[in-house]
Amino acid sequence: MLLLALLLQAAPPSGATTLAVRLAPDTALVERDPLTAAGFANFDFLLTSGAAQPLELASIVMTAHDPAGAILLRRFCDGSGLSPCIRTVPDRALDPGASTIVYNPFYELPARLPLRELRYVLAFADTAGNVVDSVITTVPLRDYVTRTDLILPLRGRVLVFDGHDFYAHHRRWNLAHPVVGKLFRHNSGRYAYDLSIVDSAGRMYRGDGGRNEDWYSWNAPVLAPGAGTVVAAESAEQDWEVGRTSLPDSVVLARPLALYGNYVVLDHGNGEFSLLAHMRSGSVTVRKGDRVRQGQPVGRVGFSGSVYTIHTHYQLQRGPEYDAEGLPSAFSRLIRVGSASRRGGRVRIDSGDVVQSR
Repeated sequence: MLLLALLLQAAPPSGATTLAVRLAPDTALVERDPLTAAGFANFDFLLTSGAAQPLELASIVMTAHDPAGAILLRRFCDGSGLSPCIRTVPDRALDPGASTIVYNPFYELPARLPLRELRYVLAFADTAGNVVDSVITTVPLRDYVTRTDLILPLRGRVLVFDGHDFYAHHRRWNLAHPVVGKLFRHNSGRYAYDLSIVDSAGRMYRGDGGRNEDWYSWNAPVLAPGAGTVVAAESAEQDWEVGRTSLPDSVVLARPLALYGNYVVLDHGNGEFSLLAHMRSGSVTVRKGDRVRQGQPVGRVGFSGSVYTIHTHYQLQRGPEYDAEGLPSAFSRLIRVGSASRRGGRVRIDSGDVVQSR
């Protein structure tokens, strides 16, 4: 009864909901930190309104409970306070027939709780601020352990310029966007990284970085993170110049893979596929069907595709196609710069980490 009472705090008085919800993905893969065992649940709510009036997201309540119904965890985000939490959620307005995306704000899960599912209530208000509708959905959770032995695809001191934390652009891929929604049903970059070689001060380039050659990553070897078979490769896309990039929407609509510029996709043979992107024009040295070993150079860092810094984009995904859902990845033979080294085991990395292959 306690659980029901807590859920009903965010629900409308009565009546069937006019809201449709789809989870992306349908089962949330929990990425665990090998050191702390803390979990990270990276998923989205895709909401469509069937209401006859405009609605606005007013609150989100998350609860987790044991089989007997006892609450283990409760978190919420609503309009309370002078600078309320709910204002941190973008795209809260829902016009009749429109869709929006809500990124799960309660992404970090405590290590001490053996959670298997979460229950969410998303409540919506009318233009007068009255809660008039809500959607209740259960989110299945599954811990995911990377099957492939992976190493970092770059050597040296590497900054995870942007990863897949809650604020990263890879994480915030808008599947409800009118253009993106036509091309993508899944977020293949849900657990992606933009990796950039840096100096000891963390700089990605020399001087003002005005030339491609000023960047430490430029033309550096890109390595196969794991053994596998090449299932796709591109090497003919042009490189942009720093400060002068252009990838028209018409090109992306016609060829979504143009986002990645020059790229290689590897099949690791266990339901996991690696994608390495933005390589230098003409530098890709492998072709479809080639077998590669872990650490083998497959190309060089370039500035092709949809880019604004010179870097290597890496992601693990569950299929070879650009629309495949992303998968969590962890890396062997890697240390965080400045941290005590840890013998053996894998390392989880994310935005802002400075790491180095061992």
